[in-house]
Amino acid sequence: MLFAKLVDIYQQAGFAIRSSISPFMLKTISNVSSEDGTFTYIVKDGANYGAHGGGISMSEVYLIDSLAAAFKPANVFGIGCSFGWSSVALAVANPAAKVVAIDIAEGTSAPGLGLTNQIAARHGLNLKGLIGRSPEDVPAIVERELGGRIDLVFIDADHTDTAQYADFRAVAPYCHPGTVYLFHDVYICQTTASFKRIAAEMVTHDGVVLTRTASGIGALIPKSATAELRGAIAAFADPFCVVPL
Repeated sequence: MLFAKLVDIYQQAGFAIRSSISPFMLKTISNVSSEDGTFTYIVKDGANYGAHGGGISMSEVYLIDSLAAAFKPANVFGIGCSFGWSSVALAVANPAAKVVAIDIAEGTSAPGLGLTNQIAARHGLNLKGLIGRSPEDVPAIVERELGGRIDLVFIDADHTDTAQYADFRAVAPYCHPGTVYLFHDVYICQTTASFKRIAAEMVTHDGVVLTRTASGIGALIPKSATAELRGAIAAFADPFCVVPL
């Protein structure tokens, strides 16, 4: 139900949702077939709100939903918030957790933090969107907002190998052997080199690219994970479509 809940939440805020349209349907029946239909966009008055880069796809919302059934984080941290779609998903899926997401809030993402916080207030979510830049602002924000401990981290910001590795190094001191790491857009943005480096360094975790997610999310699964948690994540890695690490 998580995807349906998100659609309803954004509709209540006055937005229509454009998300997860199959390539065939995008070309044949979509009224905006020139635009990407894979990821999620919120639309008002016919225009994308935060047009550069969509939010997580339906398959990735399903991943968060499945993960929440097997794993109960107390503290969730996100790097990259934009219009809040993934941050709200994390908060709705993990109602007992405190969710903090940062964004530089520049350009098309500038109004996104305000919208995220408005949604959080309206729906009673333990979610806060903050202006912040990774890696330099991460230590102070994590210490102040999460008491210096992260159980689940979602990284979806600047999609370069340099930035992805810097984001990882920024959060790593506040994570622990049981932390679950998710890196959005690893395969689609070709940041596999830095993800391989990260996976090799993380002796407490197993790295995998989730090829059943639209962006090829990179996941670090704790070696100590329960069979339920490992299965909830591994189900999104297709055995016939493997990214070697």
